Amino acid sequence: MRKTTWNYIVDAIFGLLLLLQGIIGFILWFILPGGGYRYRGGLGWDEGGSTFLFARHTWLDIHKWVAVALLVIFALHIAIHWQWIVGMTKSYFRQGEVKE
Repeated sequence: MRKTTWNYIVDAIFGLLLLLQGIIGFILWFILPGGGYRYRGGLGWDEGGSTFLFARHTWLDIHKWVAVALLVIFALHIAIHWQWIVGMTKSYFRQGEVKE
């Protein structure tokens, strides 16, 4: 597989995971906000039980696993571009002055 194709695939997965993380964060923040527990009279305490396709705790689990996948893809992204990062850093410091 060509390097540019590999870069495109990794960057596309990275972008999709970021989009998914943002959508799930939106759902958790606005659609299923955490409100603590509510008292149900003699039945005891309840989490509220609000759902949007899944229960809130399931969305939290998905959110956490997408975060793990993002970290893995980020590490892969850095590994793929490591030579470019080193080259740019060396060329930046070779210039002898810091440009802002």
